[in-house]
Amino acid sequence: MKKVEEKKRGDAFCQRISTAVWKEVPDSDNPFQIAEARCHGYEHLALVNNGSFSDVLFLLMKGELPNPEQSLLFDKLLISIIHPGPRHNASRAAMNAAVTKTNVSHVIPLALNVFSGEFLGSHEVFNCMKYLERNIKLIPSDVAADAFKRLLDVEGDKNPAPGFGTVYGDKDPYSQKLADNISSTCETGKYFSWACLFANALSEENCGWRMTGLFAAGMKDLGFTPYEGEMIFQIGSAPGIAAQAAEKFGRPITDMPFIPEENYVIE
Repeated sequence: MKKVEEKKRGDAFCQRISTAVWKEVPDSDNPFQIAEARCHGYEHLALVNNGSFSDVLFLLMKGELPNPEQSLLFDKLLISIIHPGPRHNASRAAMNAAVTKTNVSHVIPLALNVFSGEFLGSHEVFNCMKYLERNIKLIPSDVAADAFKRLLDVEGDKNPAPGFGTVYGDKDPYSQKLADNISSTCETGKYFSWACLFANALSEENCGWRMTGLFAAGMKDLGFTPYEGEMIFQIGSAPGIAAQAAEKFGRPITDMPFIPEENYVIE
């Protein structure tokens, strides 16, 4: 076994937290109370009275409010992924938690943990945004052809690239509808345009958009990083997951399927 040398790092840690995201002006009577709050310079009450949730979320992450075109695209992306569907494992986890009387504060965290996967989950958004960054200067059809060279004998769903492929064995028609809607109603950029051509090339092998790829391409055009994109994907899908749990709250455990007894094996 290799011996690890131990030594003191000697790092000088900061004395206080610094942030440009949020500023709290202390109250004159009690400095631990807040007299005024600002988000990247914008007065919080002004945002409450004049801003939309999606615009302020954009401000929090990007440090500036979106222009009208960015606002429309960001809002449509968030609504496009607001519900992953009741069959998604994250939704099922939330519903199971609800009928088993799990503490309500734990339902969303546990469901989002399930939602963090690399297939139709938030980390696929991260991987897709990285993939788009690496390939944006290449010809989409060439990238697609190269991807399929590695998938000749694949079983189950095809995964030529993060955010693209098949869902339940075929290309996903609903993700394609949402992508077409974004293209026709929003001002997109080079990443979404590249991804559209890429998805079209993939269709020759019965592959196409996944919801994660759609979101990733739009987020790249809005200037978000993969790190930010993955987090916002979870934020955007949380309402639908929460609604599934809320619907099942108070219902009996029999409201959810249970593995038949004959499927249990004790060895």
